[in-house]
Amino acid sequence: MSLPAELLAHVFVLGSEDDFMLPLAVSHVCRAWRALALHTPALWRRVVLDGRLHMWQQRILRAKACTLDIQLAPHPQDFGDVVVMPILDAYTVMQYLSIVTPLIPRWRSLDIRFDAYAPLLWNAALSACFVQGPAAHAPSMRELILIYPGNDDTREFLLFNGSAPRLRRVTLCGIRLTWARSLFQDLEYLDYTHHGFTRGQDAAAEVLAMLRVSARLYELRLSFPWRGDSHSVASHSVPLTVALPRLLTLVLTVEGPGIPNAFLTVLAHASCPALRTLRLYSTYPFHRPSLFPHLRHVSRVLPPLPALEVLHIEHGWLDPRFIFPLLLSLPRLRHLTLKGVRVTGPFLVGLAENLYARRAHTSLASRLKLLEVIGCDLLAAEDIVQAFRLKPGWSRHGIETILIRDCPGIGPTALGKLGTLGMDVRIWPAGTRSENTAQRKVLYRQI
Repeated sequence: MSLPAELLAHVFVLGSEDDFMLPLAVSHVCRAWRALALHTPALWRRVVLDGRLHMWQQRILRAKACTLDIQLAPHPQDFGDVVVMPILDAYTVMQYLSIVTPLIPRWRSLDIRFDAYAPLLWNAALSACFVQGPAAHAPSMRELILIYPGNDDTREFLLFNGSAPRLRRVTLCGIRLTWARSLFQDLEYLDYTHHGFTRGQDAAAEVLAMLRVSARLYELRLSFPWRGDSHSVASHSVPLTVALPRLLTLVLTVEGPGIPNAFLTVLAHASCPALRTLRLYSTYPFHRPSLFPHLRHVSRVLPPLPALEVLHIEHGWLDPRFIFPLLLSLPRLRHLTLKGVRVTGPFLVGLAENLYARRAHTSLASRLKLLEVIGCDLLAAEDIVQAFRLKPGWSRHGIETILIRDCPGIGPTALGKLGTLGMDVRIWPAGTRSENTAQRKVLYRQI
């Protein structure tokens, strides 16, 4: 049975989003597929720039009048035990981008990622994007991704001459942009890692000014690079100055051993009345079970979250003195995820007691339904049974499902013990970690 041409072309387009060489592959299968591929401009819209400039020029021609998705990033070359990561320099970057910069009005997305440091990379990559005049306007731009953690260029860039009316998604790391209202006022998604050229109150003021412009966000992911500026005393007497009435998802990521001052200031000046999901991440080494100091200050500045339904807490955030009072203030919480080695038997005992106390403050319909524990290396099945048997009747009127993932001490054989709780218990065994089985060197090579 053959697929209609329109459906087959759609399958090709979807596949090209995962494999940018798929258009060439399907065009060499047979004459029918080649004809179909050549008459499907959207199949050729993805341009992943590298040294094969002639090939990309031909693909742009095949895309005809279709909008383009531009990507620029070093591609690792695998040589068995050694992975060679090319290092792009400013001249190479300008050479690669020269074939697409005249087509800025056709750009649908721009994705530039640099892993290794080289001088003047942002200037080389974005020089055509901050010239004056309509040639730099991006009327079709919907998504912008600029990532370069090693950037040392402190200049502030105004992109697309301030005109990208359809821009809805932005991911930034290591770059300082002019946060023009004409560019960013209609953003729905922002993943922002602060550039690090300012810190403390100055960094917070910069982020708050950005949020005042982008007040229509539905999802915000925020991180500040660690500069040893964790906060000791938080000021929470200043009234809220930024309202995010549409924000549904907030992700806060801490990169170091403490919570930066800027985080607390931003939280103290933000209002998120419609927030449904809060994720508190930590990229600090997972094998260190230390807690973030001064979490009590986070509790003081965290805005009210009356609509929160999903809460994810991991590693350095796993302080019972922070978590348990927070749970009591979330009347609509339905899904709680705990990740890290600090989730032990005593921790779960305290959690069970906290949830039992929470029953008196919430209606039955809004009680916690799903508890998820991930990567709890010191946790055993007996710990879960002991914790959730403390309060008779708690399991019947509280949690319905416990999901256990990557906990080495709890395997499928523990289902018999956990079945006595009267809940739906699901276990995902810990998988083998590739870094433990094969250590491969990564080398950087200038091209």
